[in-house]
Amino acid sequence: MTQTNLIIKITRFNNIDPLIQIELSMDNYGEALDIADKLSAVAKAKGEKTTTYSVSTIEIPSLDKKVDDDDMPF
Repeated sequence: MTQTNLIIKITRFNNIDPLIQIELSMDNYGEALDIADKLSAVAKAKGEKTTTYSVSTIEIPSLDKKVDDDDMPF
């Protein structure tokens, strides 16, 4: 399994559910957190009071799943 860190943009609205978008994916959690903080600071400087950035870590299964032929019953 591969660990991936997603930088997520969250835009909140008054009467509907928030809009959630994936901005970036990165391997390093520390760098992803740093970039998310900087993006949040830029959004705040631009006056976007309803936009925040967050980091979510997920595990992605490997595509290289090896099949052992000896386990086949025939």
